[in-house]
Amino acid sequence: MNERSSRWPVAVVALLAFASSIVGIVNQFTYDDRYIVQRNTSLRDLLHWWRVFLSSYWPREFGGDGYRPLTMLAFKIEYAIGGGQPMVFHATNILLYTITAVLVFLLARRLLPEWAAILTGACFAVHPVHVEAVANVVGQSELLVAAALLPAIALYLRDRMAGPLRPRTAAAIAGLFAVACFSKEHGIVLPGILLAAELTVISDPAPWRERVRRDRPFYLVLTLVAVIAVAVRSSVLSDHSLGGFQPFIPFSGLHISNRDRVLTAVSVVPQWVRLLYWPVHLSSEYGPPDIPIAQGFSVDQLPGLALLVAIIALAVVLRRRQPVVSFGIAFVCIALLPSSNFLLPAGIVLAERTLFLPSVGAMLVLGAVAIPVFDALERRVAPNRMALRFSVAAGALLIAAAMYRSIQRTMVWRDNDRLFHQAVIDSPRAYRAHFMLGALHFELKRKRDGEAEFRKALALFPYDPFMAYDLAQVYYESARCAPAIPLYRWAFGLRPESPLARGGLAWCLLNEGAYTEAKAVALRSMHDGSEVRDMRRVIFLADSVLAADSGATAARVRVPSKTSGKVPDSVQKARARTPAGPGI
Repeated sequence: MNERSSRWPVAVVALLAFASSIVGIVNQFTYDDRYIVQRNTSLRDLLHWWRVFLSSYWPREFGGDGYRPLTMLAFKIEYAIGGGQPMVFHATNILLYTITAVLVFLLARRLLPEWAAILTGACFAVHPVHVEAVANVVGQSELLVAAALLPAIALYLRDRMAGPLRPRTAAAIAGLFAVACFSKEHGIVLPGILLAAELTVISDPAPWRERVRRDRPFYLVLTLVAVIAVAVRSSVLSDHSLGGFQPFIPFSGLHISNRDRVLTAVSVVPQWVRLLYWPVHLSSEYGPPDIPIAQGFSVDQLPGLALLVAIIALAVVLRRRQPVVSFGIAFVCIALLPSSNFLLPAGIVLAERTLFLPSVGAMLVLGAVAIPVFDALERRVAPNRMALRFSVAAGALLIAAAMYRSIQRTMVWRDNDRLFHQAVIDSPRAYRAHFMLGALHFELKRKRDGEAEFRKALALFPYDPFMAYDLAQVYYESARCAPAIPLYRWAFGLRPESPLARGGLAWCLLNEGAYTEAKAVALRSMHDGSEVRDMRRVIFLADSVLAADSGATAARVRVPSKTSGKVPDSVQKARARTPAGPGI
């Protein structure tokens, strides 16, 4: 391939990615951006930059979950360049997206004819499911992982398709793997993707035993990098957990088993396929009751189970006849594993940003399938170059439609007001859509609208203890203890071990004349180490009334307008208790 012919496809793919995402340059900080970037004081200077390797991804005051030091270091640099202006962060995302789209084309060109590789890269560049990862600042971690893993995979294929892996290439891949692992958790999937390539697209005449012996040192190095990343992550996070994020709140609220978690993941499979190949309907919120949480096996899992079995069977059957299709399917499955809830509990049930890396495999499948389709069209339907013209026209129409949808969707992520109102339209049966819109209303002092949205969310899914607690706190702040008490009781009943402060419940019980229970709750709160000074006051007042034998005739104790304990912000709690990880 001459130099000129190799440059124009790169330029076309880069231009398509840039055009699909550039409208996001004027977006503000939205959703998680506000807590991880905008309100994160640790990002505001480059002094002691190395401390990002000793700190959690989420600030401690917002949950302290996750470990993504290279992403946080990138945010520090961008904050210093632009003084905290969102435009710099969005410009970085757009640049990374353009680079990633080109890398997808270059990877596809190693496996497919150039025209099919161009189709693969172009479809990736305009894919609407990428909007959440590109238009939202915190999606930068997805882009960094892809920008590290794709050249690592391409380097591996370059060497292995020609012969053994060279030491210099192995060292470069190990370095890129480390970058991916310290950018976001799912970077750890690289060894699995490389093994999938060995089983599908790499034809090596050497016996398997010799191949294993020859490549064993390389894979041991990758294993060592992964172990170091997991060990450092576990030591930094306060709970020393492997996943690093609190499980999806509905999982804990319903106390579901590992079996039911996996069954829930099975029911999500059709959604993954739809979003990868027909992303017409998009949403920033996916969850119950729109996506049901499994309570044992039911018909809800049958479509997902059948589709999952068919996809895996197709990958196995086509391993020799269509190796690129087989590799693409394996790529999707392996890249999805960390956030799928199949292996470990994730902080989500489904999020579009987690499909960014898996979509590479999906587009490889699309490019590989296009080859026999074009051949059949050329032989049977439209010979004499008509097949080429028809295919180009159809591909151009598909790409134009996808680009339009991406631009349209990017504008939804302009600010929280637009995003959260659209989420209720997109997913009216996802309780968190109403929850987040209600939290926004409360933040903007639109209390009546906030209460209405919270009540809708509770009616849809009353098993999120933090949502019930947030609404109870709002009532408490407004000195409306009667509706607050049952919500407090429900929240603590769902999660008795919850770290949420019980001071509001203690004061409300005292106000409503439940002195004995108020004292018990105050003692429990003191035992948990929160609001000690206020709880002593509750106990003193409750004891005073009980000692005087005032009983039901005693005057109600007025709830203080301010307490020394910090009352959590509704939006802050909503976000801090539902992290984005390994999720992810």
